[in-house]
Amino acid sequence: MRKAPLIGIAVLLSPAIAVLALVLLLAGASGSDTSDMSATAASQCVVKASTADGQTAQRPQVPLSPRGDQTQPSWNEEQTKNAAVITNVARTRNLKPRAAVIAVATAMQESTLRNLHNGDRDSQGLFQQRPSQGWGTAAQVTDPIHASNKFYDALVKIPNWDAKDLAHVAQGVQRSGFPDAYAKWETSAGKLVAQVWGADVIDCEQAGGDGNAAKASGAWQSPVGIKATHNYQAGGSMWSSGRHTGVDFPVATGTEVHAVGNATVIEAGWGGRYGNNVVLKMSDGSYTQYAHLSRVDVKNGQAVKAGQVIGLSGATGNVTGPHLHFEARTGPAYGSDIDPVKYMRERGITI
Repeated sequence: MRKAPLIGIAVLLSPAIAVLALVLLLAGASGSDTSDMSATAASQCVVKASTADGQTAQRPQVPLSPRGDQTQPSWNEEQTKNAAVITNVARTRNLKPRAAVIAVATAMQESTLRNLHNGDRDSQGLFQQRPSQGWGTAAQVTDPIHASNKFYDALVKIPNWDAKDLAHVAQGVQRSGFPDAYAKWETSAGKLVAQVWGADVIDCEQAGGDGNAAKASGAWQSPVGIKATHNYQAGGSMWSSGRHTGVDFPVATGTEVHAVGNATVIEAGWGGRYGNNVVLKMSDGSYTQYAHLSRVDVKNGQAVKAGQVIGLSGATGNVTGPHLHFEARTGPAYGSDIDPVKYMRERGITI
């Protein structure tokens, strides 16, 4: 059995203390030994962390898609430290923050983030893993680092784990008798993970409602975390058509590109002068395009959610350097472009 990676005590404690301070402030907790958990409506927000000068930072992003009522817990120091361990193990494995959200939410449901030694039957530890089911010895499953690594070992074997509902993935790892119970922890897990990771929580969907309600709840977002350049319809020899059909985001190759709203993929792959590109049919019937990608992470016909990573920026096709070219369209084809700045503003987002 492979050893779990070692994580320095300072790495674990510093993020945990920061998380504790934030959670206690938000939840009004007193650091008691019990969690005060109450259900509220599903989250309807987009939370953007900012730098000290008020400018939105380009940071890692934690996508959330909460389903059903969400809990509003308060955690004591032991629990926030355990959440920090789970999160930092994901970081040492170079997993996406989404993996840590799933793992922390699972531990919230299984043990309320306590390292239990006397669970149901022989279940023990943060994830209530059972030695009799091959998770390790009793000593190993009550070691938070080992337990977290074993959870992630199983997580990464689930196809498209980062694009599926949290409860579906958690159940694929844990095999719980209450498979839907994990869902209620997604928002609270996301907040803890974001603080430890130094990331932005970017996608809190409204449960149900029509398109207008989705706009009001912040279900739309920018494709990347910086402002666009090169004005729409700017002229010049830089563009083969003689005019700019979208806007550009000057991001380095490898920057995550996110769907700006809920959509279906209608094109994913090589697009000629656009290089590797993705075209989405949005939930409101409009279309968006993401061009010059270094990597495409979606397939034709796939449903995607607001904030989901659909590829990585690059410099493929007709370019002078790496960037993301973004278009808004009335139809799927070239020539149906509309002003993307106005398009996003109408949906509550400034790009």
